[in-house]
Amino acid sequence: MGTPEWAIPSLEAVIDSGCEISAVFTQPDRPFGRKRLLKPSPLKQFSLEQHLTVHTPEKAGSPETLKLARELNPELILVCAYGQILPQSFLDIPTIGCFNLHFSFLPKLRGASPVQTAISSGFKSSGVSLQKMVLRLDAGPLVAASEKETILADDTTPLLGSRLAEIGGKLIRDTLPKLLCGKFNQTEQNETEATYCRIIKKEEGHVHWHEESAVEIERKLRAFAPWPGIFGFYSTGDNSANKRRLQITKVEVVNGNFEPGKVYPELIVGTHSGALRILNLKPEGKQEMDADSFLRGQANIVGTFLE
Repeated sequence: MGTPEWAIPSLEAVIDSGCEISAVFTQPDRPFGRKRLLKPSPLKQFSLEQHLTVHTPEKAGSPETLKLARELNPELILVCAYGQILPQSFLDIPTIGCFNLHFSFLPKLRGASPVQTAISSGFKSSGVSLQKMVLRLDAGPLVAASEKETILADDTTPLLGSRLAEIGGKLIRDTLPKLLCGKFNQTEQNETEATYCRIIKKEEGHVHWHEESAVEIERKLRAFAPWPGIFGFYSTGDNSANKRRLQITKVEVVNGNFEPGKVYPELIVGTHSGALRILNLKPEGKQEMDADSFLRGQANIVGTFLE
């Protein structure tokens, strides 16, 4: 059970093991692009290419889905970034259990955004945990964990997530035989060390120049790539009420004392601590461009304040 590209290496590991795969469950096709055409999930596309049976229920806990899962009579269910909470009635179906691959060292960063949160929080390393699922969020006993993976200074969510996905695939290869024969250890998580991360919302990409430091904003840019990204608003022309969105796509940290939100020459913007030199950006309604190109058309932005 999974949805994004990050789930593919785990499925590849199961395929390579020679185990019988009774079915793949993934999210339903969703509207995509300006034309809102239905697009299958990456895991569905890959599964169909492998000639696997795919099911796309709207709700994993619906009576129809539970009936289908029981009829499949699985020994084991493997979950990686599925995108739905599984009810106890679903967790009880497999004879061995449901196991979830999570992209953090549990109990740290339980929840929906462990990769983004590790980057935005300035973690130096991350890893992958395999847990036997219980009803509480990411709170099940641990059955395996990877080695530490260093988070690089230029890591984005897609880059780090892809590496962790491959590490997760290796963890499945090493652990699956033990799971199937019932010869695995379970270690309860230490609840006193548990931390949580939430679903990222679009509005969280809005930069708060007076509250966030340059280092924090730079981390957030990498964490929120490709979505929701980070952005501010600038005034156009003589009408200060006419605000346009400015998507910021590449920056570098500048040390020194600057007024938060103020735009300086070279498109340097002050923050709560330090400043950011904006290198690439995407003004509302336009293509992405570098700072020089933007300043040629918006020279008057220097001295104003981003919101």
